[in-house]
Amino acid sequence: MAGTLHRLNAKQVENAAPRTSLNDGGGLFLRTTASGSKRWVFRYTLKGQKQKEMGLGSFPGTKLAHARQKAAAARDALAQGLDPIAEANRLAEETRAAAEKEAAAQVTFADYVETFLPWKTKGFSNPKHIAQWGMSLRKYAAPLGLKPLPEITRHDILAILQPMWDTKHVSASRLRGRLENLFDHAIQNGAYHGDNPARWELFNATLTPTRKLTGQHRPAMPRADLPKFVEDLRAQKYMGALALEFLILTAVRSGEVRLARWQEFDLENELWEIPAERMKMRRPHVVPLSPRAVEILSEAKAISLSEFSDDGYVFEGAKAGRPMSDMTIRAVMRRMDLGQYVPHGFRSTFKDWAMDETEFPRELVEEALAHALGNVERAYRRGQAVDRRRALMLAWQSYVDGGETGTDNIVKLGGHRA
Repeated sequence: MAGTLHRLNAKQVENAAPRTSLNDGGGLFLRTTASGSKRWVFRYTLKGQKQKEMGLGSFPGTKLAHARQKAAAARDALAQGLDPIAEANRLAEETRAAAEKEAAAQVTFADYVETFLPWKTKGFSNPKHIAQWGMSLRKYAAPLGLKPLPEITRHDILAILQPMWDTKHVSASRLRGRLENLFDHAIQNGAYHGDNPARWELFNATLTPTRKLTGQHRPAMPRADLPKFVEDLRAQKYMGALALEFLILTAVRSGEVRLARWQEFDLENELWEIPAERMKMRRPHVVPLSPRAVEILSEAKAISLSEFSDDGYVFEGAKAGRPMSDMTIRAVMRRMDLGQYVPHGFRSTFKDWAMDETEFPRELVEEALAHALGNVERAYRRGQAVDRRRALMLAWQSYVDGGETGTDNIVKLGGHRA
C-alpha cells in the first residue's frame, strides 16, 4: 500500500482515460473501463492471505472526497486486524436490521391483522370460518388496533380477555388462541421480538381454565328417537324441513345441502356428486340417493320460488335465487322443541347406527361420511362400487322410516344380505 495519500485531484478523476487505473494512495484506486465508466476500489492484503479488492462505489455517484472517507474507514478496520469487506458487510447488516426494526415499530396491530389474515385463511373452505377469524381479530381485539405491534404486552391482551372471559367464554378463548397464532406469525416474520404475549401459560393463573367441550358439543339425537322425529318432520311442509330430512338421509354436512345445485344431481342414476371445492376434505363426494331422498328433490322443486335452472339452488332461502341461510336448518329443530340437538349431530347418529346395528364395513361407513382414510382404507375405497354404498343408504332410509335394522338390513362384507 502506498504511503502517500491524496495524490489525485477532481480534474484528474474527471478526465481519466479509458482502460486506466489511477492511484490516490493508501490503497485507493480509480478504475476506468474501455467504455469510460469509472469505479473506486480499495486494495489491501491481510496477513497470510492474497491481495483483495473492495468496491467503494462508482464515479460520479461517489465523489473523490467520499471515496477517500470510505478508504480511511477500511484502513481503520485493517489497523484493528479486521477484514474491511467483512466489517462493511457487518455494518450494513446492522443498519438494515435497525431500519427493519424501526419500520416494524410503525406497524400497528390493525395493520398486521390485514397481513396475517389472508395468509392464515388461504386454505379455509368455509366462508363462515374465515369471517369468524376476522371478527375475533378486528372486533374483539379492536382496542389493540392503533397500538404498535412490537409494543403489545401480555397486560394489553389480558385487558381484552378478562372482561369477556366469563360472559363470552367461547369467543374469548378463541380470541386468545387466534392472537397466539398471529404473534407466532409476527415473531417468525420479524415483526415482533420476544416471547409470544398471548400464549395460555401467561394467563392460566389469572383466568379460569379453558372449559373442555363435552358431549354437549354438536349433540346428536339418540338413534332410537330418530324415526319418530322424521315422522313429525315430514308433516312440516316447507323448504327448511325438506333440507333437514335430506341432510339426515344423505348423512352429509349442512353446508353441502344448503349450497347444492341442480346440476350436481344425476336423477336417472339416483346420484349426487358434490364438487371438491364444497367438501371439507377437498375431494369430490358421490352420494347414492335413496328413494325418499329423490322424492324430497321433487318436492323442493315444486315449492321453489325460482324457475328451474341447472345452476339454481335446490334448497332456496327466503329470497328467490339465493341459498338457504346457515341458521335455517337448525331453526327447524328449535321449532320442533328439539333445539338441544344440532343438524351436524345426525352424522354421528348415522355412524352409531351403522357401526352398532349393521355389519357394513367400517371403511364403507367412513366413505359415506366423506372422512379421510388411511392408505389401506384408500386402497379399499378404490374397490368399492357405488352400489355398495347405495345398499348402506337404503338400509339407513329403512331405519329412518321406522323399520328395524334386523337381518334384512344387515349387509356382510361380501355384499350379500344375511
